[in-house]
Amino acid sequence: MNAITNSADELTQVVDRESLSPDELELLDGFDRNETRLKGAYPVEFIDTKLLIANSFLTDISCILKMDSGTVNGFKSTVKEIAQSGSYSPLSIRTTIGHLEKAVRDFPIKNFTPESYQNLIKNKSNGIANAFRTFLNIWFRLGYPGLNSETMDVVNYLKRPAPRPRARITSDDPTEGWYTTQEYDDLIDSYWLNYESGQVDLRDTTALLLNGQYGRRGRQLTTLKVCDFQCEGETDGVSGKRVSFPGAKDRGAEEWFRGSKFETHSMGGDLWDLCQLQIKETISAHEKIFKRELTPYERDQLPFFHKDNRRIASTNYPNIESFSGDDFSSSFLHLGTSGMTYMLTNPKGTPVISERTGQPVRQFAYRMRYTRARQLARMGVPRLTLQYWLGQERENSLEHYYNDPAEDARLLNDEIQAILSPLAQAFSGSIRDKESDATRGNDPSSRVELDGRHSVGSCGEHGFCSASVPIPCYRCSKFEPWVDAPHDEVLIRLIERQEEENNINLPSKARRMLVPLQLDKDIAAVRLVIKLCDARKRELSKHESTRQEHAQSESTNKQGVGLNQARENKHAESSEHGSRKKSSQTKCE
Repeated sequence: MNAITNSADELTQVVDRESLSPDELELLDGFDRNETRLKGAYPVEFIDTKLLIANSFLTDISCILKMDSGTVNGFKSTVKEIAQSGSYSPLSIRTTIGHLEKAVRDFPIKNFTPESYQNLIKNKSNGIANAFRTFLNIWFRLGYPGLNSETMDVVNYLKRPAPRPRARITSDDPTEGWYTTQEYDDLIDSYWLNYESGQVDLRDTTALLLNGQYGRRGRQLTTLKVCDFQCEGETDGVSGKRVSFPGAKDRGAEEWFRGSKFETHSMGGDLWDLCQLQIKETISAHEKIFKRELTPYERDQLPFFHKDNRRIASTNYPNIESFSGDDFSSSFLHLGTSGMTYMLTNPKGTPVISERTGQPVRQFAYRMRYTRARQLARMGVPRLTLQYWLGQERENSLEHYYNDPAEDARLLNDEIQAILSPLAQAFSGSIRDKESDATRGNDPSSRVELDGRHSVGSCGEHGFCSASVPIPCYRCSKFEPWVDAPHDEVLIRLIERQEEENNINLPSKARRMLVPLQLDKDIAAVRLVIKLCDARKRELSKHESTRQEHAQSESTNKQGVGLNQARENKHAESSEHGSRKKSSQTKCE
């Protein structure tokens, strides 16, 4: 009983900090200080008439701050709550506040009322009006001052129609849907040619080619750093020359800037060399700003796409001497998304003309994304493969890339091409059993000859023909080949000629400058004639065999009839002889 009492006293005794070891105290202190930070949260700071978002984007809000104090306080509290929750990305909140600032500047108001809100969105697009509605609904649900239920009823009543999602993916509009194969090839060629001719600088060319090759979003291009380009080791199973694009739309990303999952892709040699030149340029541009040689770590953290040289040169960084590694890893030095959008939407250099519209091709980042994804889908890759290449978390939009009526028609055409092409492109004349059956069989000048020695058919046309006989004749509707003509000789000549054309090479040239003559259709036409003639021969042979059998059968029948007649006559004679004999006997008796 005493042992039990002592154990109970030990369990109920008071424990203070002095009872714990230093390691246990350090663990508990760290546990207490560890604050749970919401995923995607970022800081915001109000500086005079400006709003600094995520230590990167400085936005003017001077007109919004002129509203009454209650509305301004509600606005500030709402922005802080949105940043803390991460429900808006820094770019999205900056865009929404920028539109709101412009609307209040164009139509100054002191507070939000049903009347003032209607005037505020009067000349705004559906997208901007709906962005205001979403922002104000968050504001009202949080309960901050500046909005009342009457105003919110009007805000929600004036909801604008939302754009149809992913309409551009399936759109055949030549100004916003995917590029045709010809348009895509022309665009890529123009990017290289414009760079080689000096019309477009290195930075813009690299951005256009990366977009054309990988179809990444503009934001993914702007957040690229020098360290994202690797050629040694392995990244996510990809080795060799490669690039890792920061994700852009991963849900639950802990950081808005480069916090999403990276998408690693292999890179070809030419594009890799161009990217290395861009890396050297961005390092050189920033070392001029910092007026010193950067460390390897600092170089790796530099933005791959730097700001314009004029903006870099005019940038006045505060405390530039104390710029540390953490500052290099931030988004502060990176080109803005709007700058990248402008680069991809308004490229310099010679414009590419669309074969569909006859006008310059309208370019923007997502058209390349749609095009490259559709190209992969047309190659027959599984949906999971396309989802991985696009870097998407969900499959909800993948079906649009496979819903491709034009590609379905092309595949169907390929399947029936073997049946229709001989009828549409090869021989279209008429097979004749012999020369006398031809349209001009009685005219020796109508003969089509090979080397002037072998006749292969007749020409059914009376007019003048400039074709170099007999090769073009096999694809002419007036040609009447003979069944027993030596068409095999013509086929052998054609095949030999095609081999000679294919083996033509110019000396001291790395690539062929002349396209060889293609005789595929002529060869197909002659082969079809040979097949038709062989089929006709078999038909004639079968017909001849049938005729002979019929003739033999008739001959046999005639012989049978004669024999039967003879037998009948003999039988009749025998009967008559018997009658006479019987009659004679009767008389004798």
